[in-house]
Amino acid sequence: MATIGQSTPLVRLDALPPRVCAVVRSVSTDDEDTARLKTLGVCVGRRLELVRAGDPLILKIFGSRLGISAELAMRVQVEVCQPGHCAMREDNCA
Repeated sequence: MATIGQSTPLVRLDALPPRVCAVVRSVSTDDEDTARLKTLGVCVGRRLELVRAGDPLILKIFGSRLGISAELAMRVQVEVCQPGHCAMREDNCA
């Protein structure tokens, strides 16, 4: 378990195990794809869960499910949530 001052390693969204909560930490795409992801709710600071791996990946964000391509998901880095994190807060796009 990570403590304050310790960083949790980032993983690509397409490598996140199903049913695991994570927070988006970086998006490395062109402006058009970044805007598209942000419109869908996939942006830095947003909490999400991978429902189903594959192509497309199925994500759960704020209770809604959406699909994104595995190729696009490879460009999103997430940090796996620590136990209890997701029950206490909602994160928003800037």
